[in-house]
Amino acid sequence: MPLPSLRRPVAFGAVAALACTLAVAAVAPATAAVVPSPPSYSADGAALGLSAIGSFETGFFDESAAEIVHAYGDRLYVVNAQAGAVDVLDFSNPAAMKKLYSLSAEGVANSVAIRSDGLGVIALEASVKSDPGELVFFDANADVPTILGSVTVGALPDMVTISADGGYAVAANEGEPAADFSIDPEGSIAVVSLPATLTAPAQDAARIADFHAYEAPGALPAGVRVFGPTPHGADRPISRNLEPEYITVDGGIAYATLQENNAIAVIDLASASVTDIHPLGAKDLSLAKNALDASDKDGGYNLRTYPNLHGLYMPDSIDSYTTGGETYLVTANEGDAREWGSYTEGVRVKSLSKSGKGPICTGSPLAGLTADKDLGRLNVTREDGFDSAAGCYTDLYAFGGRSFSIWSTTGTQIWDSGSSFEEITHAAEPEFFNSNHTVSGFDGRSDDKGPEPEGITIGKLSGRTYAFIGFERVGGIAAYDITDPTSPTFVTYLNNRDFAQSVEDGGNLATAGDLGPEGLEFIAAADSPTGTPLLAVGNEVSGTTTLFEIDDRLAPRTTDIQVLTINDFHGRLAAEPSRDTAAGAAVLAGAVKQFRATNPNTLFVSAGDNIGASTFDSFIAKDTPTIDALKSATLDLSAVGNHEFDRGFADLTGRVIPRYDAGNTTGKSDYALGANVYDATGAPALKEYTVKTVDGVRVAFIGTVTETTPQKVTPSGIQGLTFGSQLTAANRVAAKITAADEADVIVLLAHEGLGTSDCSQLTGDSVFAKLARGASPEIDAIVSADSHQKYSCQGTIDGAPGKTRPVIQAHQYGTTLGKLDIEVDTRTKDLVSITGSLVPLVSGGTLAFPADAPTAKIVKDAVDSAAVEGQKVVGKISADITRGGTNGSRRDVESSLSNLLSDVYLWATSNASYAGTKAQIGIMNPGGVRADLVKTGDGSVTYRDVATVQPFANTLVTVTLTGAQLRSILEEQWRADGSKLHLGVSGGFAYTYDPAAAAGSRIKAMTFQGRTIASTDTFTVVTNSFLAAGGDAFTTFAAGTNRADTGQVDLQASVEYFAAHALVDPAPLGRSALATTGGGEPGNGGTGGGTGNGGSATPATAWATIDVGSGRVAQGDSLTVTVSGLKPGQQIAATLHSDPIVVTGIPAADAAGKVTFRVAVPTNLPVGAHTLVVESAGLAAISVPVQVVAAGSLPATGGTFPIGFVTVLGLGTLLAGALVLARRWAATA
Repeated sequence: MPLPSLRRPVAFGAVAALACTLAVAAVAPATAAVVPSPPSYSADGAALGLSAIGSFETGFFDESAAEIVHAYGDRLYVVNAQAGAVDVLDFSNPAAMKKLYSLSAEGVANSVAIRSDGLGVIALEASVKSDPGELVFFDANADVPTILGSVTVGALPDMVTISADGGYAVAANEGEPAADFSIDPEGSIAVVSLPATLTAPAQDAARIADFHAYEAPGALPAGVRVFGPTPHGADRPISRNLEPEYITVDGGIAYATLQENNAIAVIDLASASVTDIHPLGAKDLSLAKNALDASDKDGGYNLRTYPNLHGLYMPDSIDSYTTGGETYLVTANEGDAREWGSYTEGVRVKSLSKSGKGPICTGSPLAGLTADKDLGRLNVTREDGFDSAAGCYTDLYAFGGRSFSIWSTTGTQIWDSGSSFEEITHAAEPEFFNSNHTVSGFDGRSDDKGPEPEGITIGKLSGRTYAFIGFERVGGIAAYDITDPTSPTFVTYLNNRDFAQSVEDGGNLATAGDLGPEGLEFIAAADSPTGTPLLAVGNEVSGTTTLFEIDDRLAPRTTDIQVLTINDFHGRLAAEPSRDTAAGAAVLAGAVKQFRATNPNTLFVSAGDNIGASTFDSFIAKDTPTIDALKSATLDLSAVGNHEFDRGFADLTGRVIPRYDAGNTTGKSDYALGANVYDATGAPALKEYTVKTVDGVRVAFIGTVTETTPQKVTPSGIQGLTFGSQLTAANRVAAKITAADEADVIVLLAHEGLGTSDCSQLTGDSVFAKLARGASPEIDAIVSADSHQKYSCQGTIDGAPGKTRPVIQAHQYGTTLGKLDIEVDTRTKDLVSITGSLVPLVSGGTLAFPADAPTAKIVKDAVDSAAVEGQKVVGKISADITRGGTNGSRRDVESSLSNLLSDVYLWATSNASYAGTKAQIGIMNPGGVRADLVKTGDGSVTYRDVATVQPFANTLVTVTLTGAQLRSILEEQWRADGSKLHLGVSGGFAYTYDPAAAAGSRIKAMTFQGRTIASTDTFTVVTNSFLAAGGDAFTTFAAGTNRADTGQVDLQASVEYFAAHALVDPAPLGRSALATTGGGEPGNGGTGGGTGNGGSATPATAWATIDVGSGRVAQGDSLTVTVSGLKPGQQIAATLHSDPIVVTGIPAADAAGKVTFRVAVPTNLPVGAHTLVVESAGLAAISVPVQVVAAGSLPATGGTFPIGFVTVLGLGTLLAGALVLARRWAATA
């Protein structure tokens, strides 16, 4: 994970003074030699193994050039005290680590920590160490150095950590005195409340937990070591003497080691107060389990016990873990002596009479043990064990426990490692037992803290908890199983050190290995760039940072991962189990939750079309509830489908992605993978792939989307984008992933699929079949989408004889989960097996999994919100108005609903209130019709019903087309693959066709208002913005002229249409018809749906055109009828059925062959459908439907409207005006 450098030439003071520069020069790897045969020792059947796999060398010896180490992403942050900085190392390749830059400033960096979101913090000691220090915050995610701010804390902040919940930064302000002891600052704990966002806290967020409460006499617990000069007199001498060293945080409580004081302080973070100090006491070195080698002059390895000898634990580092509901503290008991001026706390036993407070009491068992071979050489404290009354020492106290201990949170020791450290280091390398770090030798540190444990960290592997301890002097790392805190066991020890290179004696630092390990960091497999657990160690003497691979021998031989998949969810939030239509988002989430509980190594992914073409609950809120529900269901990543582009690319990148991926404004996200989507420059417009590490296994997901996306969405919304070959993109990205060794398993999420559930079709010539076979052999499985099919196949692979891979698709709408079961060799990461299957979430009307409560609430809130608008009645239908086939299963046949929507489009752009160029023909694509209108009860239709039919929120566009272009559009209904998309057309327009004819010649005749259309005729045609831009491959539409977007949304037009028509009938079929053997002209396409068809009726044998306006008339009112196409002087008769009412006084046709008359409607004529029949001698009668409505129900506009329904959810104010449809013949030669 990228992290910028931080370099400041001035102190980190006020935010305004912050400055930073980036060292951009490439830095070559400085790799120290990994010792080929390092000393090691392991218990029988050791569950762990350690091996050094890479080391970085600073080149500085014994200058603390590598101390505390912290891992974040593929970078290590190493505190380099020699430079006063934090070195940033790239360890993506542990065998060739390289320094990227340093974070430095005036002062000394002592510690660094980084929150999971990238909020970094550096503990910075002031240039004058007794002055207040600072915590400096930076953005670890920024591509350039980005300092966020700083806060002032106490003197010498020596260590900083961040609580697990990310709520606090906690620093140990050690408060060491000045070198001359003229100033002794208070020791304290800084508690800084962190903002939830990636920003620096303000100064007032920093609070100090002090030790003032322990100044009162008797307040400090007995056994807490406080002594030495008091340069400030009575001004808080206790607080100035207590020196916090290291911190661990458990929940809302922090625990800080007070090393020189031999105690642990307890801090409540919420109140920023020290609530307890627990003295740790001393280790009884007279016990056999605590035997030690106390002399560097005893001539050998001699672990002995000594009566009245004790070891002060004096822990340096501390960590914690929880087991059985209890928290335990784990400490590395290093020991430390104080020094000031000419005073030195430590003194050799044999020198106590001269340099201590007095001799050993003659009656003490220690009196006879002052020879060098016994205790004479051992360094002990002069401050403890002295009997002032007797003037001699009864007991002696050595520094450190030469051990690590486990404590309760109340300071009770649960377990101590005893003499184990000296035993295992001797077993590993007896010739250099208790060697020093700067010089190789035997027994060099037996007289002073032995191996000297300093750093400690805890890690969990295969259900076991381990402590890793670093030995500062002899070197090496020991691992102990501490799963049972009462009975830990030694596991293994490894020392990456070549003792033949005694650097202080002139040995080669570059090959000496690690000297003086201090900071340790456990890196779990999931966070490791290698996919295996690692241990990072900073070595202060050799200046090296070394990575150790941890061989977890209890881990299963194979790692099992499951990938759960969905596709084409389309905002199906609510369960619809009755017809197995949808399981609902809550059940989907419940299923995923159950699978995760069974196997935590689970990923939940989608192959696209999560949103778009959604049900009303989601559609009405722009699919925001669907995004929220899928996030609640723990969706990890998704490819884009074509419907992700329904509202345009800007909406995808500016609204959809940030909703999935909070704060992501880059347009590149794991939730929108599309490797074959390119911008105008040819660069990837979306993120091509992502890699998820699961239990050490790296699984890459490549996303691609159907190349036909431009034909399926409004072209203007994806202007500048190119949708290239999925196959080319998938193979290109797979090769890239493989070459960079980025993944162990590769899965392709392809928004393309088989047209059927028949796996044998994978051998065919469809686009998807070719993709499934031709995708690189490096791709291990293919998850498909778009075709809404259900299959789990094993597909062959071109160029890989005998090899197959899973190819699956999980139906649609969340009815089914796809499942890939992946088995990988745990150690080699080789793929062992991968199989696909399908899991039904709803079957036989029964939901297969329980609903997830949080997701169910999201769904309920969405449903409740949509219900307010969705329940409004917008009109009525007289009967079911349906799509082709069953539930829209046939898009290749004429449908009443597509025809009706064409009538709606035409009405919306040709009625008297429409101010634009009046449309003459309406056309609707079947793919835009997503639900049927089914009559229930009195036939009431709600806003939800109408919105579900057309969920895309397209606008109505008018365009001028020639007769030739109309014919071309009709020819485009037939596709190259043999399929067909049958367009709906408005009443008055009709055509005949021969499906068996050659492509381009299937349309045999077209008529408008009963008259044959010539190629040169021109018409104003209305359709939706998707189709008008050439969508669904009706490319001729895009060639039209005089294009005008009316601004009317299709949903708005439908609602207004229902408001203007008291009862809407199914639009008649037959507007398209098979051509007869003798050819012949088509009819006029039948009347329009409902009563808003303009009343025109011109069947194939018609001898006139009849216009009855809106076709609706109130009781007691009159209907104006115009008949044209007559011969001058021709006489006609008219009768209104079913009363019947014979119309009298109709004049003869004028010179233009036209006549107009009125039909008076009695006040008692029943409301409902009636028929006007027009006749003329020797000719067949022509019938026109007329709708009679109740007196007073027609407003001045001629339409009706639900009371209070003023606006349509921001779609625009409903149009007013006369609802008179004026159809015009505008053909021109």
